[in-house]
Amino acid sequence: MGKLVCVICGMEINDKNYNFNKEAFISSNSKEDIRYCPFCGAPEQYLQIDGKEFDYDKSKLDDNALKIVDHAVKLEIFNGDFYKKASTIAKDEKVKKIFEALSRIEYMHARIHKKIGGFKEDPVLRDMDYSKYDSDDILLEMACKREKHAVEYYEKYSKEIEDKTIVEVFAALSGVEEEHIELTGKGEKV
Repeated sequence: MGKLVCVICGMEINDKNYNFNKEAFISSNSKEDIRYCPFCGAPEQYLQIDGKEFDYDKSKLDDNALKIVDHAVKLEIFNGDFYKKASTIAKDEKVKKIFEALSRIEYMHARIHKKIGGFKEDPVLRDMDYSKYDSDDILLEMACKREKHAVEYYEKYSKEIEDKTIVEVFAALSGVEEEHIELTGKGEKV
């Protein structure tokens, strides 16, 4: 049998990493039943035996599309930074682990967008102080708001992108963010 590869993020999934970031998902992968990419969260239709990552051709993007992708990088890094800090503030161990896993997934989403746009450097974002969020419930509520915003972003701006591959990536990542809304437990389905 060949290698199982996520065509969205390009990562190979195997028996050592299939359950990585499991805390960021409602259902778990098993060795026999891999339902999503453990690195970016893309659903199983994007996991292919001997698959090859989508070819992102920056030259096909106009200035508006590049701006949208650049903002998507910033959105995902901003959310990744929030989750990283939230994992240190959260009191409950399970919530800490959820935030750690969400952080890694959001950073992977940023990495995907950087590939799409051909960006080499991470943007420098303002360091935020989240210490006022002094309970796990407030942190989860803030997480849910961030995930809703990400879904809205992908849905709104996918209409302005002409490259079908990028529209497909936005749809796949939006679906991942929708599951994160459900996971954070504070919102209805968007």
